Amino acid sequence: MGLAQFGERYWPFLAIVLSAWAIWYALIGHKTPSNDRNWDPSIEKLSTAVIDGASVTITNVRDWTYAPHKIRSREWRDAVTVDVNELKRVWFLLEPFPGWDAVGHTYLTFEFNDGDNLSFSIEARKEADEDYSAFKGLFREYELAYTWGAERDFLSRRLLYLDHSVRMYPLALEPEVVKSIFLSLAKETNELQKRPAFYNTLTANCTNVLAEEMNRAYPNSIPYDLSWNFPGASDIFLMKQGLIPLKGDHEETIAAHDLGAHRDLIAEIATASPAEFSDKVRALLGD
Repeated sequence: MGLAQFGERYWPFLAIVLSAWAIWYALIGHKTPSNDRNWDPSIEKLSTAVIDGASVTITNVRDWTYAPHKIRSREWRDAVTVDVNELKRVWFLLEPFPGWDAVGHTYLTFEFNDGDNLSFSIEARKEADEDYSAFKGLFREYELAYTWGAERDFLSRRLLYLDHSVRMYPLALEPEVVKSIFLSLAKETNELQKRPAFYNTLTANCTNVLAEEMNRAYPNSIPYDLSWNFPGASDIFLMKQGLIPLKGDHEETIAAHDLGAHRDLIAEIATASPAEFSDKVRALLGD
C-alpha cells in the first residue's frame, strides 16, 4: 500500500478515535502514572543510564532466550557499559502486527565497532495480568517503558516466541548523529524512571515517541507523518525520507530486509552468543 492510499484509508478512523479519546479524557481520564505495580515479568525492570563522558552504563538489560512459542531462559544483565565513540550505526526494526497492516511495533538496535549490539524499545508497560490491546492503550491502561536489551533477545522474541515478522534496516545516519541519539535516549531513560508517564496507542506510542526523541537529538530529521500513529508504513516513510537506503524499489527493499523469511535459521542460532547471533543476522541481510 502506498503512503497516499494509507493516509486516505486511515485518516477518518484516526479522527473518530481522537474525538472519542478527547471525550473520555475530559470525563474520566485523570489517572496518575506509576512505576510501582505488579508488572509483567518481561518488563518488570526499568533501566537507568549512568553517563560518564563517552562511557555509558545501562542497568537492567534484558537478555532472555527463546524457542518457537517458548521462553528458554530469563536472564537480566545488571549492567552493560559501552563507549559511545565506538558506535558504528543504528538499525530500525519494524514488527508488523498480524491481521492489520496499519499497526506494528518499531524499535532500534545500536551497533558498535567491536561487534556488540544493544537494542532500545519504547513499549506499553503491562501489569502481570494484562494483555496488550491497541484499543485499551488509548485510555491510560498502560504506563510507558523505555527498555534496553540484547539484540538476540528483542529479535528472537518477536520472530520465534510471538511468531511475528520483523523487518530490519540500517539507517543512513552519520556516527556522530547516532551517538547523539543514543545519549538522548539514555538521558530520557533516566527521566522516565523519575517521572512515570502513560503510553497511548496514538499519541505516545513506540513510533511517535521515538521520532520525537530522534528529532530532539537530530533536529528536524523526521517530519510528522501518519505513520507516527499507524507504524505499519513507517519503513516506507523512512525510505521516502532517504533514511533507509533502497535496494531496488520499496517492495524489493522490504523483501530484502524481512527476517520472517529466515525464521528457521533464527531458531537455530537463538542460543548462540550475542555476537555470533548478530553476525549471522547481518549475513542474512547481506551486510
